[in-house]
This record gives sequence, C-alpha cells and structure tokens, in this order.
Amino acid sequence: MIEIREIDKDNCFDVCELTGNKDGRGTIFEDFLCCNAISLTESKFYPECKPKALYSNDTLIGFFMYKQFSPEDTEVEVCRFMIDHKYLGKGYGRQSFAAILEFFKSNGIKTVNIMIDDDNIIAKKLYTSFGFTFTGKILKEELYYQLNL
Repeated sequence: MIEIREIDKDNCFDVCELTGNKDGRGTIFEDFLCCNAISLTESKFYPECKPKALYSNDTLIGFFMYKQFSPEDTEVEVCRFMIDHKYLGKGYGRQSFAAILEFFKSNGIKTVNIMIDDDNIIAKKLYTSFGFTFTGKILKEELYYQLNL
C-alpha cells in the first residue's frame, strides 16, 4: 500500500537522494524534471508548492509536488512526480499515482492539471491511462493535460 507523508527533518535528506536516473546517480537536472532538492527549495519560497514523500510500507520510494494557490482551491497542478530508480518497472508508479489522485479526492480537489514533455512517452502513457486529456495548451514545450475527478 502506498502512503503519502509529509517531508520533514527525518526524511528530507533521503528524499533528496532519490533519483530517476538509471545509473542511480542524482543530478541537478534529471531526464524530465529537476532533482528533489531543488523542488524542496522551491517549496520554501513558493508557498503554493506542496512537496510530499511516497512510501510503500515503510520504504521511501518516490516524491511528488503539487501547486495549490489557496486551501479553498479545488484545482491543483502536479508539477513533480518521480519514483526512485530502484523501484522503476515494479508497478510503483501506477500505484503511487492512484494514491495521489485518491489523496486529492479526499481533500476536495475536483480538477488536476499536469504538464508533460511530449518526448516523455512513459509519463504520457501513465497519465492518459488515468483519464487525463490534452487541453490544447502548450507552454515552454510542455503539453497541459487535465483530469476532472
């Protein structure tokens, strides 16, 4: 079972060490997103950014961050989602994303937006399998997809 947890002093360094790079070496810019340390830093300067850790049982397997501009907003944007290289190809991405959508539903979110690099075939396949559809909007070579919960 996937659990979504807050990031705090006890797990922040572990979250920063997660990487999607196949060789296991973390870099500032990974294939389709930046490293988690940059995301955590960004969340300290932009309060709309909400970082979360993903656990399977008690094992840290991934990270996501979303933007919600006010607690009353029923629309969010997932701006980061990653599974550590050690857990890729084992179904954790699908399980984690389902847990994220359930997390949003249980918190009153009605609409989820996500931006996808057109070359990121794996991400596009995952998100569209959950019902996300292309909105027609493109910004900085990223395509906007949306899902109504």
